[in-house]
Formats: sequence, structure tokens, C-alpha cells
Amino acid sequence: MRQKFTQSQGHKSQGNKSLSNALASKKKVSKNQVVFFDYRDERKLKRFINDQGKIIPRRITGLSAKEQNLLTHSVKWARFLAVIPYVVDEYK
Repeated sequence: MRQKFTQSQGHKSQGNKSLSNALASKKKVSKNQVVFFDYRDERKLKRFINDQGKIIPRRITGLSAKEQNLLTHSVKWARFLAVIPYVVDEYK
């Protein structure tokens, strides 16, 4: 049977707190907003793409799973229609 690790066995419970606090400060969308992603809105989509052209993960953007899925679909469709580039020129 597996042993459960406790505080006395050397695991720190504050390790995750500092990580979650650091990520909370990086959130790009507040929870009170209604989020709608339009594939034609280049400025809004670029907020969720890093300098390499990758889609920023949900843990940083603060989006729900449904919103992240809509964002991903919109970004991929915008790339397909050449509204935004697949890769930034610096990384080609």
C-alpha cells in the first residue's frame, strides 16, 4: 500500500502557493468579462499569441476550458485565412 506524504515528511505546502500567485499576476482576461473571439479581429487574437507565434496556455491567460477552445479554433482559422501568420518572421 502506498504511503501518504505529509508536512512532516518534508513536503512544503507553500511551494504551490508561490507558483499560483506568480501565475495569477500574469492573467490576461478577468473573469467578469464575456469573451468572444472573432477570427477577423487580429489585435484581440495577437494578445493571446507569444512572440514566437504560439498560443499562450490557459494557465497563463486565465480562460476557461471552453474559452480556450474557442480561442484556439479562432487562431487556427485566422492562420488558415492568412489574417495572422503561422510563424513570426524572426523565427523563420
